[in-house]
Amino acid sequence: MKQAEFSDSVVEVKFGAWCLNIKRQIISDGTVEKELEPLLYKILSYLILNQNMIITRENLIEDVWCQTYVDDNAINRAISELRKILKSPQQSELVVKTHYRKGYSFVPSVEFIGSEYQNLPIDNLNKPDVIKKAKPVINKTRLRAFLLLLLVSILLISFIWPVKNREVKTTYKDYQEEVLSMKDGTHSFLVLSPNEKNLAFIVSKNEGLESYLINKDLITGREKVLFKIGYELTPVGWSYNNSDIIYRQNSGKKDCQVFIIDSNFIGEAKHLFDCNNLPFFGEGVNNTNFVYSKLGYRNRDELAVLMNRNLITGEEYQISSPNLNSYGDKFLAHIEDKNKVVFERHQFGFSELYIADTEGGAQTHLYTTKNRIWSLNYDQKSNSLLWYDNVDNILYQYSLVSQKLLQKVSMQGVSGYSTTLPLSPSEMLATQYPYTRHIYQLSLDALNLEDIAPENINTFNAQNTNNGYIYYLFNDAQIKRLAVLDTATGTVSIKSNIIDFSIMKVSSDGEELLALKSNVIDIRDTAELSLKDTITVDGNIVNVEYLNNKNIGYILRGDIATSNTAYLYDRATKKSMLLPISNPVWFEQLSTSKFIFLSAQNKLQIFDSWNNLITHEFELNSVLYKHSFALNDNKLFHSDGSNIYLYDLNLGFKANAELIYTLKVGLITQLSYAKELGTLAFTTITINNNKLVKAIEVPK
Repeated sequence: MKQAEFSDSVVEVKFGAWCLNIKRQIISDGTVEKELEPLLYKILSYLILNQNMIITRENLIEDVWCQTYVDDNAINRAISELRKILKSPQQSELVVKTHYRKGYSFVPSVEFIGSEYQNLPIDNLNKPDVIKKAKPVINKTRLRAFLLLLLVSILLISFIWPVKNREVKTTYKDYQEEVLSMKDGTHSFLVLSPNEKNLAFIVSKNEGLESYLINKDLITGREKVLFKIGYELTPVGWSYNNSDIIYRQNSGKKDCQVFIIDSNFIGEAKHLFDCNNLPFFGEGVNNTNFVYSKLGYRNRDELAVLMNRNLITGEEYQISSPNLNSYGDKFLAHIEDKNKVVFERHQFGFSELYIADTEGGAQTHLYTTKNRIWSLNYDQKSNSLLWYDNVDNILYQYSLVSQKLLQKVSMQGVSGYSTTLPLSPSEMLATQYPYTRHIYQLSLDALNLEDIAPENINTFNAQNTNNGYIYYLFNDAQIKRLAVLDTATGTVSIKSNIIDFSIMKVSSDGEELLALKSNVIDIRDTAELSLKDTITVDGNIVNVEYLNNKNIGYILRGDIATSNTAYLYDRATKKSMLLPISNPVWFEQLSTSKFIFLSAQNKLQIFDSWNNLITHEFELNSVLYKHSFALNDNKLFHSDGSNIYLYDLNLGFKANAELIYTLKVGLITQLSYAKELGTLAFTTITINNNKLVKAIEVPK
């Protein structure tokens, strides 16, 4: 790694017409004084300290951003901003030079000013004793013995410590609930003020057509309410000084704008910027800047990236670089006294917890978990992060000092929760789980919709078959089970009481299913669930589908620097073949040589493997929840979460999408098509009334 910081002996750096003040991070040409943003200061310092060499983009990524991947646009934008700042009437000469396809270099000669106002040669900048007195000589024999002892101690600790701390055992504690709000409607989108004295949330009614933005004083219990006829209001975050609430306003499913208003809802709201229709969060990090999750990164509706936005000028810059083969980065918390932001990187099949500077530097991976981290809070007293896993009902506490889990608490005596905000290890704000899952069957001839799910069952992953059976998974007391529904009689049979997979695909004839577990695909018959074959791959599988002749298609998640890859597994030869498809997130087979796939850029494309080219491309509407597809007999059904479209590819690959159905209540999560029955089966989520509560640990 190259030098990235000045030594303590340097107080000023002179170059060209500029003088850089190290402590204040400002530059002055004698007439104009400019304060540098932290990221730009880091880049300028790095270029100066390495002025005798060409700095590559890889150098900047590793030593300035401290990441393994940064989007090229982020680097271009930062260098461009730095060049603008370094221009003045007194400084017309080039400061930062671009070397084509190589990198950048610092052009002016440099003079370093030390703390005693003496010039320091650059060769001595890394020597800590340039200005300090010489240190006494240490006996070499004793030094060797000390170093040997230290090495042995480190080795012992490195072996013993991980064994002792490899797994944090779950403890069980009793909690009781105190109701904070039981208004008529659905409570959701909890956003805590930085000082933890106020809570912003919404209560929605009439199937989401009415929503009230509420600011609740957690000390007095008093509430302020903001309501706008015809608009859905959702809190995004708080200002730095706790005085303003930033919220998004939707009228219709495509019109989304962000406003800021006094937390007492006094005066007019000020428009800040337009937004994506999907929910996102953020927080003010100082008097002018706001860090938030911006959706639609790289033209993917569901891909989010962290942005730092100046609320006065409207200028913003990217501070994270999510893997393009993920769902991106979600803002979780701002730690004021550390000037840090905490965010979740949602990968396919797992989530990662990160912390970084508000400018995007010093990004550090903290933890990896199988379930989502929907919300998180910083506990200043213990210098730890708190979050609640609402799948396993576990409260996590992670120490930022030791960078490891402190405890995992199974909360006993509480309701199922949808959104949570831990205040401390013993108190948590939460909204009760308001969602109900249904299985619907849509007759494509008459467009009749029938709710066929058993009552009070939390179903998901429903699969329609041509023999009239629908297979589905459901949760029962945190245990996943597999069941089959006979649509003719309405009877349900439990196929397995305990399963270890969350994603499955059932063949159209209903004779077998694919069970996906990370890097393994089990092929099982549906009669006894006996194992027929296993496909083990090197990597994480993000999607699996039945292709023609019951061959199997699967997609491997790419690493940070590469794209997803698609494979066809031939059941006869038991070999996988790589398909030359660029960055897919879903694909199916149309014929021997033609495939249809959805790219990470939300492009639906037809690929001809014989000629190795994309022949046709379809534009998809903006996603309202998630894209889901079902294909059979060249009929492709697509849902954006609310609408269902048909692409009849028998009419040619230039066929337009036909809107065949719009769901009025709930959101569509998955489609499945039974050609012989002429029906679509899909699972939905609907929202019911719930309560806002505080869960409090019961002292023993």
